[in-house]
Amino acid sequence: ATGTLPIANGGTGAATLVAAGITNAPSFYAYINANQTIANATETKITLDIEGWDTDSAFASNKFTVPSGQGGKYLFNFCVATDLAIDTYAYTFIKVNGSEVIRSKQASVKPNATGTIVLNSSSIVSLSAADYVELFIFQNSGSAQLAYADYCSLMGCKLIGV
Repeated sequence: ATGTLPIANGGTGAATLVAAGITNAPSFYAYINANQTIANATETKITLDIEGWDTDSAFASNKFTVPSGQGGKYLFNFCVATDLAIDTYAYTFIKVNGSEVIRSKQASVKPNATGTIVLNSSSIVSLSAADYVELFIFQNSGSAQLAYADYCSLMGCKLIGV
């Protein structure tokens, strides 16, 4: 269901958040269309080639770039699924302007066999206009693995009120 949230409008009645210029935009959601090969012991950029939405056309070439005049705090959620073997690990992380910001680390979930892990994480990051954000994974299973299309995504939105 959709609707409006009335807010005070300078004593002249009610307005909606959008009418008052309050939105969580820019905002985007991107994911991979097909499985992607992830090299062993190498930071690999996830190729996010499908957009679910992109309010300000700020997601392109597998990265989100902050539009002019839209600096501030942003919330990012990211997820990658891959296979691992015993005693190996993987972690996902975002980079801002090529530098790592935060990572999510998880060990193999099956003690005696290969198993798929799904790494989910989120981060709030202060960004300025023209800063860019990319999604990466690292795994050390001993061989190349796949990042699975159904589980690899990056989404983000500008936060309001902070």
